[in-house]
Formats: sequence, structure tokens, C-alpha cells
Amino acid sequence: MDGFQNAGESSEIYHGLSLGLGLVGMATKDQELYTKLRDTLFNQADDAIIGEAAAYGMGLVMLGSGDANTIEEMITHAADQNHEKTIRALGVSLALVMYGKEQQADALIDQMCGSKDSIIRYGAQFVIGCAYAGTASTQAVRKLLKNAVSDTSDDVKRAAVINLGFLCFKDHKKIPELVKNLAVSYNPHLRYGAAIALGIGCAGTGNVDALRILALLS
Repeated sequence: MDGFQNAGESSEIYHGLSLGLGLVGMATKDQELYTKLRDTLFNQADDAIIGEAAAYGMGLVMLGSGDANTIEEMITHAADQNHEKTIRALGVSLALVMYGKEQQADALIDQMCGSKDSIIRYGAQFVIGCAYAGTASTQAVRKLLKNAVSDTSDDVKRAAVINLGFLCFKDHKKIPELVKNLAVSYNPHLRYGAAIALGIGCAGTGNVDALRILALLS
């Protein structure tokens, strides 16, 4: 906290301080830390380097809280932002806030998936992955697969496939079956997502089916 008083005008120092504050306060829901990061984000709105880190820090502090006020502030600020880095960071931070919340996150997911801003829709895929992490929820899997094939943005498509790994890491045998067709897609973003999903969801398992798919992608 003292570092913010001595950072001067260095964006890089603010960036590091914001990430550091988020990490040391991770999942504490400490309002003082959250407020400091929020004010940093709001007061440095024109600096994407600072804004990106402050946004991530906010999500880290409020990890798994599902706090309605935090969500409203993040959504509102993302709508007012012009910097893609900051909007993307706010989207991923919303996912952190909704970690483990499952159905409680559905309204936010639907709102973000319906956004005209592809960066917000990108964040929505991570909200699905975090809210339902490890559950292998059939409903969540369907949403991700639908977005992977129907969204107009390649970034969103890639994020949707990646989050299949977060969703199913406790049942790693499902993942190769889910991504095998995407792994041979003409779209390189889908192939990229399939590779990362396998890496996340099958890490440390020695899953032979996953290795076969990755060998074809290499």
C-alpha cells in the first residue's frame, strides 16, 4: 500500500503494485484493498497498463465472492472503457469473482454472452469456466461448445474451447472426446483452444487420447 504513495508517474510500478496487492489479498474480500485497486483503475482510466493490472487485482481480491456491487462496478466500467486491455482484464476478473458460483453466475453469463462487444463475450467464456470449474456441467459444456462454433469472433471461439479444460479437469477422460473434432478444424483458433484445453484439463494424467490429439497438432 505504501508503494502507491511513492510510485510517482511510473505506469510499470503501478502495474506491479496492483498485481502484487491482488495476490497478497487474494480471496480475502478485503474492502480496503479492493477500494484501493478500484480507485486506481478509475483514477488512471486513460492508462491501459495500470488499468489492466488494477482490474486483475480487483478480481483476485474478490475471488469467489459473487459480490453484486463488485460485479456492477466492473460491468459499468468496462462499458465506459476504450482500452481493450482493461476491458479484457475486467472480463476475466468477473470470472474470478464468480469462481465456484455455478448457477448464481448464469444471469451474468447470459448478459455477457449477449454483449455486442466481443471482448466482453470473451470474458463470458471464462465466467463459465470459473463458475463451473471442475463440475463438467452438461449445461455449461453446451454453452461453451455453442459459442465455440457460432460466435463471430475468433478470440471468443478460442476462449470457449480453452474453458472446456477448466470445466472438466476433474473428469479428464471427457476432454479428448469434447475437443477431438475442434482439433481438426480449419480454424487455427479452435485448434489452439483444443490444445490448451487438453493441457489444462489433462495435466499430469498421462491421458493417451489427449496425447494422440496433441501429436497431430504438433
